[in-house]
This record gives sequence, C-alpha cells and structure tokens, in this order.
Amino acid sequence: MDFKVFEFLGEEVPSSVGDIREALDLLATSIDAAIEQVGEKVNKSFMEKDFKKAAELSLNSEELDSISKKIQEAIGELDTIIDNSNIEEAEKIVDGDEKSIPNYSDYLVDIDIEYNLYEDLTHKRPCAFKIEGTKVEIKDWKGALVQTINYLAKKDSSIVKSFVDDSKMNGKKVIYFSRVKLPTMRAAREIKSANIYVETNLSANGIRNLLIKMLNRYNIKLSDYKIYLKADYSDLH
Repeated sequence: MDFKVFEFLGEEVPSSVGDIREALDLLATSIDAAIEQVGEKVNKSFMEKDFKKAAELSLNSEELDSISKKIQEAIGELDTIIDNSNIEEAEKIVDGDEKSIPNYSDYLVDIDIEYNLYEDLTHKRPCAFKIEGTKVEIKDWKGALVQTINYLAKKDSSIVKSFVDDSKMNGKKVIYFSRVKLPTMRAAREIKSANIYVETNLSANGIRNLLIKMLNRYNIKLSDYKIYLKADYSDLH
C-alpha cells in the first residue's frame, strides 16, 4: 500500500488525517472482533467434527487478519504523519471554557437521549455514560475514559492490567496504557485500582474507539454502553 497520499493530506488537509486515522482504527477493531467470533465458530465446528466448515472458517479468518494488519500498518503511518506535522488530535472545545461560547445555551441538547458508540462524537460534550445499567456522570471525554476503566477494573483488574502488554490496545506509535507515567504521554491519568496510567489526550472519536476495544476485551455488548450528551457544537465548525 502506498502511503504517499496520506503525506499529501498531512500537508494539504491536515485536519482530515486524524479523522481518517480514527475511522481506520474503528474498522480494524470491528474486524478483530469479527475474527474472535469466527474463532468461536471454529472451535464449535471442531467439537462437532465438521472439519470442512472449520477449515473454511479458518481460511476466511486468516484473510480478515491480513486485512486488519494492513489497516494497522496504515494507522502507524498516519500516527507518524500526525507526530511529524504536530497535528493536534484533541478537540479544542472539549477542555475549553464552554461558557465563553456566544449563545452557549443554543448548543445544549436533551441530556436524556441515549447515544451508542458508533456515533460520530466530534465536537460533542458528554455529561454521563451508562454501562451495564450503571449510570456515571462525567464532565468530558477524558472523564468517560477514566471512569469506564475504573468500572472495568472493579470487575476484573487483571484484564485492565493486561492492556499494557496488548499490542492491539497500544498503537505502534502511540502508547495508551503503561505501568509508569511515560514522558511521551501528554495527559496521563493514573488508574490506581490497576496500578497503570492511561493516555487521555485523545479526540472524542479516539476515546470512543478505545472504549470499544476495552468493552470487547470484557465481552460486554456495545449495546450495553450508552452515552448522554450535554452539548453539540458541530454547527460552530
């Protein structure tokens, strides 16, 4: 795959690079989740001694894995472009003083409406999330990430701790989980219940993708995770 076109975008349309990176990350995550489901069917086919079906499933799973690796390679190239171009991934409004926005109240939305993790969360501000029926109030996307990890750590801290050594939970260029506070982490937050640090300097969609990966590791259905928004600033951009 020729990545020169990504370098071109980094120079001409830098704002698009982060969006493409997050979209590819979500695609790779979805493919990996599908591979795991196929793996379960492979095991079932072996148990039923349907070896022809098992072989067919394994062959297609291998093809999916090959596609996922190519996507991961593209993500790595995009991360390099983002680093070299100093492209800011985190959204400006998310951590800013929203009250300074003209007609601030015009952008408030119904806080009782539930959104899923496949929504485009760019330029949106959360106020809460609900996981497995438990609702947690938050102020921003960083809070959503940290509080979700805290919830998961209470269920089984060993899984959260394993993220540190999981290549699919950490990018080739970007480290999201670490046992120590790395100098490369721009906004590291400590997860005391698991003795790890997590990078929170991510875009809303970047955090969304990380949430999906974590839920998959815990075998929690994505339909069991809902987001509640406080404001939508999309019209300002």
